[in-house]
Amino acid sequence: MEAISAAATAATLNANLGIQRDIAEILTRQSFLIMIAKALILYGAPSHRIEETCALLARKMDVDASFALLPGLMTISFSDPETHTSDTRHLRCTQGMDMYKLSKVYKIAWGVLHGKGIEEANRALERVTIEPGYYPVWVTVTSWMTTAAFVAPLAFNGSWLDTALAGLCGLFVGLLGLVAAKFPVYGNVFEVTSSILVGFIARSFGDRVCFAAVSLAGVVVLLPGLLLTQAIMELASRNIVSGSVRMFYALMYAFFLGFGLSLGAELWIFVSRDHSQPSEDVCKHGVDHWWFFLIFPAVSTSINIVFNAHPCQWLGMTLVTAVGYTVSYFMTAGPQVTPAIAAFAVGIAGQAYGRITGNLSYVPLLSGVLLLVPGSVGVRGVLAFIGTDPTQGDPSQGFQFALSMVNIAVSITLGVFCSALVWYPFWRKSTFMNF
Repeated sequence: MEAISAAATAATLNANLGIQRDIAEILTRQSFLIMIAKALILYGAPSHRIEETCALLARKMDVDASFALLPGLMTISFSDPETHTSDTRHLRCTQGMDMYKLSKVYKIAWGVLHGKGIEEANRALERVTIEPGYYPVWVTVTSWMTTAAFVAPLAFNGSWLDTALAGLCGLFVGLLGLVAAKFPVYGNVFEVTSSILVGFIARSFGDRVCFAAVSLAGVVVLLPGLLLTQAIMELASRNIVSGSVRMFYALMYAFFLGFGLSLGAELWIFVSRDHSQPSEDVCKHGVDHWWFFLIFPAVSTSINIVFNAHPCQWLGMTLVTAVGYTVSYFMTAGPQVTPAIAAFAVGIAGQAYGRITGNLSYVPLLSGVLLLVPGSVGVRGVLAFIGTDPTQGDPSQGFQFALSMVNIAVSITLGVFCSALVWYPFWRKSTFMNF
């Protein structure tokens, strides 16, 4: 009897240990899904692909889970069909941009899809999340300054004086960004106060600089064009709620920036008592286009640093961006067709980069799309609506510019999606965590 009792006790203990191991394994898988969902948001994965990526990983790990993404909120629900119970988690996190860490997360996720151990993937993901940013603060602030400076002649036909003044404005915006990151209370008004400062500085130089070039280049890192393009992509991917919220926010964000630039200009007029309107001729004397061969690499490198891309990613990002900019520069097919063709070329080049190198093709594709996005168009429309932009004589044009912003975003979305469609039969991996 004692032998039978001992055998029964041993069997019970083994069964309990087996149950504990199963529970621990399930919790490990759930923890991995939570961590990777948060990492995808924090490091700037395409928002319309995050739910799909998490669902693929959940199916691979035999976890019954559903995902719902809203701007600033990720909801994950784990279900147990045997016990008819569920566990719902709400992750509050703001989308950021860190292309170096995103590429590492991509490799971890791709490894799990191809049989990599969950515990090993968990440890690798933890190492990625706790490691500091690649660039020190002063490099990031400097990149904000150089981006603003060199975008002025490249995108807004600015002169050399416009370039210098836009760089100064970009430096101030970068410093205010550091303050906003340290003090969340100021973060609520960071964009508006930054645009007010830039508008004030740009207007104070009067006829010596082009107000539109300096003001838009000064806040170029804050422009909502990429956000609006992501919103259109979400709507095209049938993510109705998230896309609608993001689109409305992008439009209102453009109004915030435009209002801030207008208010800054009006403050200078109030202080100086100078009510004269700057001449339009000052905006017609841009830098000679031959300088673009030197300016473009500087802009691309600065944007890469703003996106926290590793130097080993710079070459691919610069080449893909050059493809998009070259197509948009020489194409004269109209405001809707040109962005679509340029975005298609960027998409093809980005997918080719991913195919050749085996890296995440979204990284160079993002930098290429950035120079095509319509954020400056939307802010310029707000300036025209308010009547502050001296290059736009009729304030009623503001609504037309807002519509143009949406049209360009739709064109870019069409071009990028068509490039993915062309690549899909040859390389199905191209849709994983990409535009």
